[in-house]
Amino acid sequence: MTGSVATTAAQAATQTQNADPSQARFDEALQQAVASGGGQLIAQEMMKIAQEVLNEALADEE
Repeated sequence: MTGSVATTAAQAATQTQNADPSQARFDEALQQAVASGGGQLIAQEMMKIAQEVLNEALADEE
């Protein structure tokens, strides 16, 4: 999963390098952040959502 996100970020960085140098630097930093820990953050957020859905389902059964 992280690989596809990093690939998408890399493509976005390549597309914006010609448009604005500061945007290109931002995109490069974003790509590095995603590659280093973005996958873990996404997994944590998915677990939070799953827990909320489970709690709602359990509350509905009561």
